[in-house]
Amino acid sequence: MLRNMIVLLLLVLYAHDVKAQQTFTVMSYNIENAFDTIHDEGKNDYEYCADGKRRWSTHRLLTKLKGVGKVIAAADERKPIDLIGLCEVENDTVMTHLTQHTPLQHLGYRYIMTHSSDQRGIDVALLYSPFTFHPIENHPIRPNTGKRTTRDFLHVAGIIAGGDTLDVYVLHLPSKRGGKEAEKQSMRICHQLQTHTDSVRTQRQHPNLIIMGDFNAEPHSPQLKLLTQNHHLIDRTAKLPPGTYKYQGEWSTLDHILTHTTTLAHQHTRILTLPFLTEPDRSHGNTKPRRTYLGFTYQGGISDHLPVVSVFQIER
Repeated sequence: MLRNMIVLLLLVLYAHDVKAQQTFTVMSYNIENAFDTIHDEGKNDYEYCADGKRRWSTHRLLTKLKGVGKVIAAADERKPIDLIGLCEVENDTVMTHLTQHTPLQHLGYRYIMTHSSDQRGIDVALLYSPFTFHPIENHPIRPNTGKRTTRDFLHVAGIIAGGDTLDVYVLHLPSKRGGKEAEKQSMRICHQLQTHTDSVRTQRQHPNLIIMGDFNAEPHSPQLKLLTQNHHLIDRTAKLPPGTYKYQGEWSTLDHILTHTTTLAHQHTRILTLPFLTEPDRSHGNTKPRRTYLGFTYQGGISDHLPVVSVFQIER
């Protein structure tokens, strides 16, 4: 009798494990100015140096990164997130700290990142679990935006369970603060991205594409319409509450996960509103993201953006 109960329990646990392994989860997260404390030659990163006006320090950096690790570890109770697209990461030093000195250090995460000509020195990175995603090629793509320099976007192709290829893009489009010129740059980058993804899709027998990052644009913007209308890409974050960014009391969704998949079935997407990610909004009511700085005043939070998580089922 006892033996039969043990066998039954093992079968239940095995079935649960198999079900968990058949899911594939991705996260997109702008972690707001994740700088180290050392000046990078040719970059305007002085305010985040140890002697800069923000009084940035290794302690503050590690506090932020431990928070990021906590978010990633808490995002899925069943198993570690498979892929995390990160925006506003300065360099390899930051990514090394994140993978080796935070709650992620025991999960085996590895990363790939860009090293672009952005004036402030911030880049994008893809954090991945080597147990569920095996990269086969990766390269940064330099935007065709004329003379003005901006962030590269990242393309990584890898093998997932079942042997199919997944093509992942991580990008951080120019800030809205640049006005019409920034929007023109964003549109050029989206045209370039569209051409690249169309080419990749024709090369794959079973194309699976995920594009994620901070678009600095809402779902109804020309940038998102360009990518989703007539190009087989679905914006999984288009109608999710409350939004990923709050400005002067108004929520907006600037961070997106776009997909075109054949062997990955979308289950659900959500914006994470874990309690330690938000704080009361005393000026406009309800809550807002608990950011690292408000102006030049240190707040001790993780980011001014909320992360987005999508869960897929791997179809065999």
